[in-house]
Amino acid sequence: MKLKITLALFILIGCLSATAAAQGSDKVVHAKVGQSPYKIKQGVAAPIEIAIDIDAGYHINSNRPAEEFLIGTSLKVDKLAGITIGRVVYPKAKIQKFKFSDKPMSVYEGKVVLKFTARAAAAGNYALKGKLTVQACNDEACLRPSTINIDIPIEVVK
Repeated sequence: MKLKITLALFILIGCLSATAAAQGSDKVVHAKVGQSPYKIKQGVAAPIEIAIDIDAGYHINSNRPAEEFLIGTSLKVDKLAGITIGRVVYPKAKIQKFKFSDKPMSVYEGKVVLKFTARAAAAGNYALKGKLTVQACNDEACLRPSTINIDIPIEVVK
């Protein structure tokens, strides 16, 4: 009987651990556009911001992670006819040491803002689509990487 209880406890613990490990980074990382919609002038490069909020106790790798095998933060904005997108500017990362790594890591914590510019050739309403890839970790483990879809509405005026 004791063996059955012990075996059942091990199975339960294994299932709970697998569930925690299977949790995606999008459960603790939230992204939103700075304005909705962005109002920009036709032909003028306008700044666009994507705010990332990372839950307390977690961090994400910067866009330039310290190790090759780590998944860095990446924002890709889909091309859209009539809109020119500038390169994404990432904030300066924090260099921190964690229990699980021998080397210090390059990370973001709390709130960070990614920036790029958009320039439209013609007036009208546009919907840019972005994909933010992140991997969140705490002091003990990393969550599954996630890609977060971001809609960026733009109203272009003459």
